[in-house]
Amino acid sequence: MDNTRLRSALLSLHRSLVDFERGAYEKANGPVANAEFLQMLMRDPAFAWLAPLTSLIAQMDEIEVEEHTEAQREAWYARARSVLVRDGALGANYAERIDVSADIAFAHAAALHELGSILKCATVGRSADVLG
Repeated sequence: MDNTRLRSALLSLHRSLVDFERGAYEKANGPVANAEFLQMLMRDPAFAWLAPLTSLIAQMDEIEVEEHTEAQREAWYARARSVLVRDGALGANYAERIDVSADIAFAHAAALHELGSILKCATVGRSADVLG
């Protein structure tokens, strides 16, 4: 199954969140260089809540490259759903960002839409297999 649109939506969501976090950080602390902010994203506990989304995208890339069973793909989709829900793996920080940033809210909705489209197609495909 081609997950290009879902991957693009997840990357857009990730970018929106990182841009928002950088803007908030720089507003409070002044400008930082790109490399310095990248290091902060990876090591500062204040940004650790973004790790489930980053990991999800990396795992998606792995799924696309390597052979995985349908059960493994379905497990990834379930994990994606658990990360993207407002009270999911990204926690309260995520829900707050959705509420205060239109960019994040739209990116969140787009990612959920793409994931829903894939899940609906998978369900229809399984139903056709059963009926066929």
